[in-house]
Amino acid sequence: MSTTTALTLRDLHPRDLAAAHRLSASIPWPHRLEDWRVMLAAGHGLAACGPNGRLLGTTLWWNYGAAATIGMVLVDPAHQGQGIGRRLMVAVLERTGARALMLNATIAGMALYRRLGFHPTGRIAQHQGVLSAFECTNAIEAPDLPSLQALDARAFGAERPGFYANLTDFTAIRLADSPGFALRRRFGRGEVIGPVVAASETDAIALVGASLRPGFQRIDIPADATTLAAWLTAAGLPQVDLATTMIRGEWPKSSNGLYRFALATQAQG
Repeated sequence: MSTTTALTLRDLHPRDLAAAHRLSASIPWPHRLEDWRVMLAAGHGLAACGPNGRLLGTTLWWNYGAAATIGMVLVDPAHQGQGIGRRLMVAVLERTGARALMLNATIAGMALYRRLGFHPTGRIAQHQGVLSAFECTNAIEAPDLPSLQALDARAFGAERPGFYANLTDFTAIRLADSPGFALRRRFGRGEVIGPVVAASETDAIALVGASLRPGFQRIDIPADATTLAAWLTAAGLPQVDLATTMIRGEWPKSSNGLYRFALATQAQG
């Protein structure tokens, strides 16, 4: 009997997260167990289990009204190429219905996503590094979460209150004299900066500059934000990877004037 014949798909539960964390670490992806907990609490998940109940694959998704993002599509390396990823994705498409969908694809997943109706719309550059020191030179203020959500919805194209309701251990930053914001929080090997919402790359650079701290820092930015990319590289955060943003359906249009210059995470968009 093949693995796919014997495969069981069910909801991913909090009790599965230790196994999910072991799975992502085997890829290897940097997510902590706490990162899994926060992401699942903000959305929904599926588990693909073998005949012995062992977790062989996962995916998560987050509904935002007429839109949704998909991420953490993982298959045990020993069981890749057996159709498990496709089974998981088809099940997610059934559950998300007519919503417009967005995901950030690795090279390995792109062919599958194309067959399922996704098309590329851009690239995401992953920048990271360990900073020994960084001087914050910008006057900053920390806004309340409702104002962040409103700004985020303008740039993202949809409201995502579940993401903000489940934030933990974070710092929110705004420049005193311009719109937009940046979040810094614990994630993976150290800290992630994102989302970053701003009216221009100049403002985005100021927000990121106000957010960086010594230690391991990561930020995922649109690859066409070349001025920000050059600034990050000079600051000690070089580009280490690229992902491809793919859309299925018509993603809601963002409001004029604000743009996303860094993702919350590659999984959540």
